[in-house]
Amino acid sequence: MSESDTPTLAQAALASVRGASAEARLIAAEEVLEQLLARGFGECLGTGTETDPGQRVTAVLSGLPEIASLASLSGRTMYHDPALLSRTYARILDRKDVPAMLMAEVIRSNSRDYPRPVLVELFEAPPFDLAPAVIEAALKTMAAGEEYRDISFTTTSLGTVYLFSSLHLERSYAAFLAEQDEAFAMNP
Repeated sequence: MSESDTPTLAQAALASVRGASAEARLIAAEEVLEQLLARGFGECLGTGTETDPGQRVTAVLSGLPEIASLASLSGRTMYHDPALLSRTYARILDRKDVPAMLMAEVIRSNSRDYPRPVLVELFEAPPFDLAPAVIEAALKTMAAGEEYRDISFTTTSLGTVYLFSSLHLERSYAAFLAEQDEAFAMNP
């Protein structure tokens, strides 16, 4: 492998990550490697020598400033292009298979960062796209799990359910904010 191969290899790896990000999905180094091999970059990667092509791809990806990595729940490092797929959206994609964790993280961050409670129906809409039965099961999981004991709910005077984290919002303030949100939604 020569130094002149590096930019071409980097550009091809970048194209693989950008392609996945444009499709709203994360990509692992193994998949980038497969794509590079399919596109004829085996020689650049050192296949057939003592060089590990997987390590070479990982090194190339880590050297691309346009690319972000995410330590996935699966234990793998996943890559995305933040210009096409934000870090927040990448985390959502990574946690879709664990709805209780996903919902708890969103609830906690909204309670902490904004501060505001979250309308439970939010999780039915994009980018979450969780079915009502999945949301219900996740709420039951959170109600039973010690790691989710801070997740609580308040119901507005019209019966709308909002979720919040008691670590970041007091119940009375969360109830007030939920009523305000609902009133604003009814009178934009």
